[in-house]
Amino acid sequence: MLAGSYPMSVDAKARVTLPAVFRKQLIDGDRKTIYLVPMNGCVNGFTPEGFERFVDGLFEYGDHHYDPRSRKDVQLRTGLWASAVEVDIDSAGRVALGKLDAAKPGSREKLGLTGDVTVVGAGDHFEVWDTKEWNAAQESFEDDLDALLFHD
Repeated sequence: MLAGSYPMSVDAKARVTLPAVFRKQLIDGDRKTIYLVPMNGCVNGFTPEGFERFVDGLFEYGDHHYDPRSRKDVQLRTGLWASAVEVDIDSAGRVALGKLDAAKPGSREKLGLTGDVTVVGAGDHFEVWDTKEWNAAQESFEDDLDALLFHD
């Protein structure tokens, strides 16, 4: 499980170094490939298997399962897979965020991933946030924590 938050910087070649504790969990032998997926105001990093489980899990609730005849199901599934960018974790533990711009120009700038970033563990994946956005989200979370924890 990926946990914690780590302030980092994006280097001149648009790469960010992943925390060592994350690399230990994401790299398995020769497997160093991850999928970067921009969504929810940040970039999400999944192992290939983890991303497949994430996408499949979106369609498994109650009696509902993925329906290839549902336009919404097909649009969501295809859109998520199409937005995923395959990258490798290099020998120094860095991820090339610049590949997001190669897939869709301006992606990093839109998300603010050009300078100071925070790499965040989110259980089965990690997220890369603009540090200012992350700090604001955390401040809001801390203010709302009691309301989120208790329903009475």
